[in-house]
Amino acid sequence: MYTQLFGHYLLNKRIIDADELHAALTAMTRIKPKLGAVAIDAGYMSAKQVEEVHEAQHTADMRFGAIAVAKGFLTEEQMLELLARQKNSNLVLGQALIDFGFLDHKQFENALRDYKNSSSYTDESEDSMEREMLHVLGIDSMNDSDFYGNYILLFIRNLIRFLGDDFSLAGVSRNVTISMNYACCQDISGPIKAKVALGGTERGFIGIAARYAGENLTETDGYTKACVGELLNLQNGLFAVNMSNQENIELELSPQTSEEKLMLNIPENGIAVNLSFSFGDIKIAIIKEN
Repeated sequence: MYTQLFGHYLLNKRIIDADELHAALTAMTRIKPKLGAVAIDAGYMSAKQVEEVHEAQHTADMRFGAIAVAKGFLTEEQMLELLARQKNSNLVLGQALIDFGFLDHKQFENALRDYKNSSSYTDESEDSMEREMLHVLGIDSMNDSDFYGNYILLFIRNLIRFLGDDFSLAGVSRNVTISMNYACCQDISGPIKAKVALGGTERGFIGIAARYAGENLTETDGYTKACVGELLNLQNGLFAVNMSNQENIELELSPQTSEEKLMLNIPENGIAVNLSFSFGDIKIAIIKEN
């Protein structure tokens, strides 16, 4: 999440442009290690154990380290050590920008210092970064901010878990009509009712499916639509589990549908978050019924 926050700051201050950030994010996918890879490298976990943790994340909104500790694959001390190693990878974005010549070391040093001084979080813990993310997206000032905040933060965590973190925040849409070339939709019902749509450009839609399936996909066929629909169902399923466990609210999900050239009216108390991945642009829209 640090990558998205710092990248947004650099864009907002016009220290770099969108193309430069895109190039750096693309490079990051080749050099930034995930916690599972760091654990294997340290000799603390086997590849089979890492895969077991990844599978568990499909049914529980828990971080990799917490699941690994719960399963006995890591001790608390080992997890903290690995997190400390991985945290250094937060500097990979800066290194990529320097390697491309978009920033020199002094410019990076100044930008990083100014960003930390201007941001609302006081440390680099996940909870603190999530509060900053809600502030950057303007969710903390919305009606139903708890609902939208919990949903969008879960979605961002799931993007990082299942697609990668090579994406930037490309803006928030409210009180406007948005369009998606391709989208998958699902309704949430029960004590809380909401409509959710996940999609984007054709390239972005295919990119979601390819990353989630771990395959080289090139067309918007039935399989591609099924993969995006499965990711949306995973997101909403985990959200429903969280609401049941944390709020004792039981929600139901409709079957996913796929649509082309979707036009969706986002009211003032609704939100569409625009994200730019190295593979293309995507959107997540959620509208809660009052």
